[in-house]
Amino acid sequence: LLLVSDTGVEFTLDVDTNLRAVLRGDNHARARLGQLEIKMESVLRPRDIQARIRAGETPEAVAAAAQTTVDKIMPFAAPVLAEREHVAQRAQRGSLRRSAGTASATGNSGRTLGDAIGSHLRGLNVDPGGVDWDAWRREDGRWTLTATFQAGAHEGQAAFTFDAPGNYVSADDEEARWLVG
Repeated sequence: LLLVSDTGVEFTLDVDTNLRAVLRGDNHARARLGQLEIKMESVLRPRDIQARIRAGETPEAVAAAAQTTVDKIMPFAAPVLAEREHVAQRAQRGSLRRSAGTASATGNSGRTLGDAIGSHLRGLNVDPGGVDWDAWRREDGRWTLTATFQAGAHEGQAAFTFDAPGNYVSADDEEARWLVG
């Protein structure tokens, strides 16, 4: 194909089946063409990389499974890591649910997770900002939320379940129950 610009410059372009399909307006071919341009240097598809990151694996573990480098998977992993961070922050604003029979007589059932942990840690003269949060999606659609902390001699990792549609959090272990006070 010979193209001539407004300034008279000539360009030649090899026409292949992909270009013909795009010129015909074949949107399906256009989508496939865009996907074909991404050179995959991984044994895992981008969808699989993202699913593994969303399920809580580290970029290093996924890169090893994909038989590639962390740098090669980060374009696919970064949006999911941002999603995990967003969910962890959102979960801290979720209502804290206590199991039946453990709600206190002081009416603590309406607190958010972040408020409960902040109140407990400040009472121990510990900065709640020192808690490291993470979240990953479980197969049932809910999220596991972890809080890694150190409060004086007490160091641990607490596990919670976050139900995003209901916007509530429940403690899954003794560390979580201790952390919320």
